[in-house]
Amino acid sequence: MKKYFLFFLIIFAQMDAFACDVCGCGAGSYYIGLMPQFHKNFVGMRYRYSVFDSHLGRSSQSNVFATQEIFRTTEIWSRFYPHQKVQILAFLPYHSNTQIESRVAKNLQGIGDVMTIANYNVFNTLYDTTVFKHSLWLGGGVKLATGKYKYNQADNRQVANPSFQLGTGSNDFLLTANYLIRYRKFGVNADISYKINTQNSQNYRFGNRLSSNLQAFYIRQIGSFGIMPSGGFYFEKSATDVKNNYLVENTGGSLLAASLGIDLFFKKLSCGFNFQSPISQNLADGQINASNRFLANFTFSF
Repeated sequence: MKKYFLFFLIIFAQMDAFACDVCGCGAGSYYIGLMPQFHKNFVGMRYRYSVFDSHLGRSSQSNVFATQEIFRTTEIWSRFYPHQKVQILAFLPYHSNTQIESRVAKNLQGIGDVMTIANYNVFNTLYDTTVFKHSLWLGGGVKLATGKYKYNQADNRQVANPSFQLGTGSNDFLLTANYLIRYRKFGVNADISYKINTQNSQNYRFGNRLSSNLQAFYIRQIGSFGIMPSGGFYFEKSATDVKNNYLVENTGGSLLAASLGIDLFFKKLSCGFNFQSPISQNLADGQINASNRFLANFTFSF
């Protein structure tokens, strides 16, 4: 297998955030996803689409207070190696959010929170001639409050929901660890990340979030064309949000999801598609339901 297709999966957060308010799951979200051709710099575009349905009260069968929120994110992402053992990742998202309540739609569009991550390669045997190869990366990052956060519950003209905003209004931090093991054309990737949120200017703090992934993949090369199908599981648990030092009801929760994807590679170009489906979930004390979501990406390596 040529080194162009010896890449490893850095899936710190395979899904969007699930630290949810009763009406949404958007502002605190972050997503890293599948990284093409691990040894190269790249720049690219990504698109994510997700839908959440919420129902006030314990009964999800009642549509009296039903709300649907749709999140669409188009993002510029890039990776740069200042040193062979250090990689820098950067993300600039543009959000287009829609909230539908009582057949009335409210929309928010604009730049979201910029994020950058630095990872250090503790060890890496992917270039060795041994049958089994593995690598370990440790790192951390920061998410800056570049997205607009405007939350006024008393203003009916606005979407009075912290999670629906374009940003969180806070500068937050991320700790990450990623381990990959390969045997010939097969591999398994495991990772874990912890996001530490701070309080914003409106005295609101989204709950910290622990995320973990287990992904299996298979690499096949046909000439200069590469293909990699993958599948696995994702788990996330979010703490309760806090406002003015008080816990916020109907926030936080956990989710277990399955994912299937495929990535295609040709010389310096790559594209990927991923479908994600919740297996079990308890979001906002059972009042929010996360639907299936779709993700796509395109990159140019150099």
